[in-house]
Amino acid sequence: MKQRWNFRTSATLATLALALLAGCAQTTPSVAENPLPSPPAAAASADNSQMQAVQPPAGDQTTGQFEVPPIVNASDLLPAAALSGPGFYVQQQVPTNGAMGEYTIVADASVFHGDAGSYHVESLGLLKIRLAEIPAIAQLENVRKSEVFAKALASSAARPVEDAAQMVTHPMDTVTGLPGGIGEFFGRVKMGGEAVYSTATNSSESGGQRASQTAGETANITLTALGYDQVRRDLARKLHIDPYTTDPILTKKLNSVAWVMFSARLAVNTTISVMVPGSMLITGVEVTDDLVYQTPRADLILLVEKKLNKLGLSDSEIAAFSHNPAIPLSLQVAAVRDLESLGPIPGRHSTAVALSNLITEYQVRFLVTSIRMLAEWGQQKSPITGIRMQGVLVGTDQNGTVIMPAPVDYVSWTPRIAGFATDHNLLALQNRVLWLPAGMTPLARQQFTANGWTVHQSAQP
Repeated sequence: MKQRWNFRTSATLATLALALLAGCAQTTPSVAENPLPSPPAAAASADNSQMQAVQPPAGDQTTGQFEVPPIVNASDLLPAAALSGPGFYVQQQVPTNGAMGEYTIVADASVFHGDAGSYHVESLGLLKIRLAEIPAIAQLENVRKSEVFAKALASSAARPVEDAAQMVTHPMDTVTGLPGGIGEFFGRVKMGGEAVYSTATNSSESGGQRASQTAGETANITLTALGYDQVRRDLARKLHIDPYTTDPILTKKLNSVAWVMFSARLAVNTTISVMVPGSMLITGVEVTDDLVYQTPRADLILLVEKKLNKLGLSDSEIAAFSHNPAIPLSLQVAAVRDLESLGPIPGRHSTAVALSNLITEYQVRFLVTSIRMLAEWGQQKSPITGIRMQGVLVGTDQNGTVIMPAPVDYVSWTPRIAGFATDHNLLALQNRVLWLPAGMTPLARQQFTANGWTVHQSAQP
């Protein structure tokens, strides 16, 4: 049984308007890269001489001027100890598509029971999160089997768990026919398809109606689920997981156990005596502070809206941001926090609006991580003076350096990456730095360098 852990199906590139957000990363284990459109005409004319000037290194597998994206070993990207454990293992071979990898987690019945099967995860960042959540899934399953829980279940209110789940999460609907991957961030360097997300939602609702819906939902949560919400957050904290995770298996178990504990007035410490160790894998924009644990969901929603208002977003833009199911509440908090930390620089408003238009959690995490990287650059190296969406997120620092953070998994020289690296809009920018906290092939590095890029290949600024 093969499943997408992020509720997304493969999609095709239908129109140029959808191209920016299209997903070249939705591959299968047997196909390294989907067919890709040719680079823009301007980029093609710019890169003919550049690309022919650098020959592929001897022994590289190439197709014409481009590489076939390699299949890499998972153990080259993560510690071997993280790739297997009770009830699961990660397949060693990882197909890549020029920027991202597709990882397969094989879950067996000892932990996952009816949910056992193969789960595909695009991006190393989300893989780390899913791997960190598996111990929590196992712990919740153990809790459900305990005598204490059985007694609590017998005395708990007979309210459907699904009702409790709806108080806390927005289910991620599958949107067929729309692009979902990260690859097209590197396909065009012109922002397009700003309304793509709205085509997958109820575009007939006005901003005021969506804002009213948010207010009504917040009031409902505050009045009817405050106690349950706190138990659920306390349980998530004990398990060292994001209370707003989009992992459907973990969410179902977390909701179920939290509802029984809340209804039976069962203390978290009574049920879980040992805290699940915090995973060293979770870094960056994941849950690293106490805000999401200590603050009721309703208050977090209001906090995000307040900060978006300060960033200059209109009521309708705030509603689109807060109602986008591709942006978990924890990521909303991280995004507005990091945008705020950049200071009152140009581009924060348009970047927040760009986030609200994204389709999938993969894309959202890519952009939020890019924002975090620029914030770190500004804090550790040189203050950021402006940001803008130019396909990817672009920042300029006080020294005039143009920084393009690229939180990808493994870069190879594909038509899409070549079109990005040689686009005339980007080549016109001086002092270009590609910040790449990941691996890349020798040919990709040579070609980026030949086209005037400085490659900063490090996890730190």
